[in-house]
Amino acid sequence: MTKLRESDAVQRRESGRSGDFLEVLARAIRVMEAMGAGASAMSISDVARLTDLPKPSVRRVLHTLRDLGYAESVGRAFRLTPKVVRLAASFLGANGHARILQEACDRLSEQTGQSSLVAVLDGDQILVIAYALPESLMAPFRGIGSRIPAIASAAGRVLMAALAPGDLAALMARIEQSSALRDLGGDMAQVKAQIHAAREQGYSTSDDEYVIGWRTFACPLYRYDGELFGAISLNCKKRADLDEVTFQNLAAQCAQAASDLQPLLV
Repeated sequence: MTKLRESDAVQRRESGRSGDFLEVLARAIRVMEAMGAGASAMSISDVARLTDLPKPSVRRVLHTLRDLGYAESVGRAFRLTPKVVRLAASFLGANGHARILQEACDRLSEQTGQSSLVAVLDGDQILVIAYALPESLMAPFRGIGSRIPAIASAAGRVLMAALAPGDLAALMARIEQSSALRDLGGDMAQVKAQIHAAREQGYSTSDDEYVIGWRTFACPLYRYDGELFGAISLNCKKRADLDEVTFQNLAAQCAQAASDLQPLLV
């Protein structure tokens, strides 16, 4: 077994984690998250650098994932396999959420002729867990599993607006310290104002923001007991017939879809 580095041992002690904390599982999760963040195939050195884990630990994790079918070898590199979707299915399928959410997106897209999605907040990004796109549209979205910067999306601002003040402040501090805001060419004061507006209005919109040529409406998606589940978003292709009245009508249909879903999310 790879010996725990002194720096890791100190971090573990300072984290206040219980004695039941399983380091090897935490490392495996870090490796899988790193591999799912971009490149299709990564070397042991690449993964070790991204995760700040020792190469021997990364090698053991990758070979274990390969033996279990969650990763495969590509020359001297590794990449995740579709089997990892089973892990997400455990989250979505526990109460039939995957089917319910996908059917709702399909129905909304069919009614409006636009793209729709459901997303949850995952750190400083939103994670798409249901997605529908009419055959008549072409969109630059990758569908289920896609990640989008929360501050650059209407759905992300809706979800951030629902955070407790302390949690939101901590998240904003992390975003400000990262390169995300700079990479997007954003302004922190403007982002905060947009999040405040989303909280006051109960929805958020975007126009030519993360993807040029699209206008988006997003609103919160609540469980049957009033607890926030995620956000539902309608992404409208900008064209001559998408005037303000039409957009507001489409937004109302999205909001109605959220209302219809609430009693089904148990």
